[in-house]
Amino acid sequence: MKILYRDLKHGRVKLKVENLDDLWYLSNVVNAGDLVKAKTERRIKGREDIARAGKSERRSITIAVRVEKADFQSERDTYRITGIIEQCPEDLISIGSHHTINVEKGTILTIIKDRWSGFDLQRLKDAERSALRPKLLIAVIDEGEVNLGLVRESKIEHYDLSKLIGGKYEIKGRRERKLEFYKDTAEFISNILKKVKVSALILAGAGFEKENFHKFLNEKYPEIAEISVLENIGSHGRTGINEVMKRAKVEKIGEEINAAREIRIIHRLLKEIGNDSGLGVYGLDDVENAAGMGAVEILLVCDDLFLKNRERIERIMQNVKSTRGDIHIVNHEGEAGKQLSSLGGIAGILRFKIH
Repeated sequence: MKILYRDLKHGRVKLKVENLDDLWYLSNVVNAGDLVKAKTERRIKGREDIARAGKSERRSITIAVRVEKADFQSERDTYRITGIIEQCPEDLISIGSHHTINVEKGTILTIIKDRWSGFDLQRLKDAERSALRPKLLIAVIDEGEVNLGLVRESKIEHYDLSKLIGGKYEIKGRRERKLEFYKDTAEFISNILKKVKVSALILAGAGFEKENFHKFLNEKYPEIAEISVLENIGSHGRTGINEVMKRAKVEKIGEEINAAREIRIIHRLLKEIGNDSGLGVYGLDDVENAAGMGAVEILLVCDDLFLKNRERIERIMQNVKSTRGDIHIVNHEGEAGKQLSSLGGIAGILRFKIH
């Protein structure tokens, strides 16, 4: 995200969406009642002959809507802001009608609030910094099958590739089919690397296919082999990607990426709860109580719960922040978010036991 203009005295911030993760950050910032201004497309009735025919044309215009609802769907990478039009070219459309702004990569928005909270401003800073952080790519490899996970700030983006190469006793043409599968996989990875800045590629798997593929990369795609790290795991597919995320080696590589960090923190939280150590709490009332006592070291909140209980949760966040605790807003549609949602959408890891 790029901040183009900031005038907090008048509650205005103008920004540009630069990547898909920015949509998630925006969903934490834009609230009902805000005024959002953007260039958008709208069907406009044109000349009288067109109007008589019941037709209309799409025109690009700048409008401002008073937000009633904002909907972010991470699985589709869509963010839609719906509200009542307050500012627009009145000769083209009517003030007071409803409109939906579809926010995507490249969209420029001006957000006007009565008051920008410290949390809102922090999310904008987080979004700016996230654009500079490299991503992590995980490939869980089996014979004729690879499951890729691109670890973004808001979620893990999954890709699955497969090719029928035949069983161990189908010798004829098997090696050629396997090499073709390796080539297809390497080309797919190469296309990801061209679009996204990736710090490391983790090649993982239960057998020897990861070593075989790494040898192929060394010979044919040395630039990919150079950023590759091998990791042995006991599971396959997307489950294997989650197993990789919990490894210490990967923790060091991906420690600055939200989705990777959150899975490890949730794993730690569930361990504390399972061991009945007294250092893991969940549920709004219990977390609020712990935060009020200064006991919360790490606070985890699902984004959808935050939007529903913003005022109350912001007070909890302020208590955690005042005692130098860490705060994590988690995408409820991601792996970590689903686990957190099952605990009520909010949880805390404590620095000391409370009664």
